Amino acid sequence: MNVLLTGATGFLGSHLVPELVKEGCKVTCLLRPQNKKDAVSRLRESLENTCSDQAMVEGIFPHITVLEGDIVQDRLGLEEKVYCLLRDETDHILHCAASTSFSPDVEKEQWKSNVGGTENLVRLALEAGPSVGFHYVGTAYVAGDRDGVVYENELDVGQGFYNGYEKSKCFAEKMLHRYSLEKGLNLTVYRPSIIVGDSSTGRTVLFNGMYLFVRFLQVAKQSFNETDSRGRVKVPIRLLGNPEVTKNFVHIDYVVEMIKAIFTHPEAHGKTYHITHDNPPTLGFIREVILDLIGVTDTQLVGQESFNMEPATDLEDLLRQQINFYAPYLQKEPSFDTSNIKSAIPPGQCPECPPMDRKALETLFSYAVKSKWGRKKVSQETVPVQLPGQTARQGKGR
Repeated sequence: MNVLLTGATGFLGSHLVPELVKEGCKVTCLLRPQNKKDAVSRLRESLENTCSDQAMVEGIFPHITVLEGDIVQDRLGLEEKVYCLLRDETDHILHCAASTSFSPDVEKEQWKSNVGGTENLVRLALEAGPSVGFHYVGTAYVAGDRDGVVYENELDVGQGFYNGYEKSKCFAEKMLHRYSLEKGLNLTVYRPSIIVGDSSTGRTVLFNGMYLFVRFLQVAKQSFNETDSRGRVKVPIRLLGNPEVTKNFVHIDYVVEMIKAIFTHPEAHGKTYHITHDNPPTLGFIREVILDLIGVTDTQLVGQESFNMEPATDLEDLLRQQINFYAPYLQKEPSFDTSNIKSAIPPGQCPECPPMDRKALETLFSYAVKSKWGRKKVSQETVPVQLPGQTARQGKGR
């Protein structure tokens, strides 16, 4: 099975590469050219952050092809001969590449990538023929500012959006469904929620969202001396947020296993799947775990009335500025129906979603601290990916 994969150097894509190889796929990774580093070197670096050891990385490369191209360009920026060969040999397109920034400054370029780039890949799929599967990694947050339960068969119900990322991903998915209805695009949509580190090790290369809160408290703690009876440092900071709101974290390994399970079961193709957590933690609980981990107290989640009564301090203003792009997600979150997930995979073959309890959260945030936010390698035992023709090895890290 020949798979064209975009976004192979990203957090999710770099985890999917070895899993696809493990399933016996021939993987073509389409990567943008860069002046500073060639595509092969960038992919190798990403895989070294994902795989258990160097031998595992070397074992992957015989099963993959790396092409330098650009999804935002006509015919993917490839020479005509290369484009035609890719078109004729591709069985499935797994589209993971996306601009995920929440900054309004990048919305124009983001639209070109997330919408225009997706449409260019659709053109390749339609030229290749109706048997080619188009697997699109979207986001559960196409739900935008909705409340209540969001169902997998719903998309545009008139919701608003918090940023250009949500809006562009919703528009791209609408476009894909239109191509599916009008042109016969063989479409499967995966909608993960907030992807966080590995369930066993906490390992990640992304330190945004709630990780920013952890990092801020870790630094702010150094400016305060007063402690409580348990020795925790009192850091009297307020953050605008609702402690009852949930944060739908899902571990990277679960997302990868679920995408793989659906991808490798053709009878499951053709639907939309929420890859989300059925029992996500509340912000109040996440705050509690973080404070215990960092060894601080007196940091609160409050409503706007608190700031109306007493203006924000300089430190509170600094925290607000640092997490400004994520502020709307601290106010509310819908719940995500997963009926399609539960019915798509045969019993016993559906990956089990790891709990997002205290231990899981401690593992995630502890990794961030121990790795010095990705600057230091943390050696932890994992079970590595077994490639075709290889025996499993026990290695460090993932």
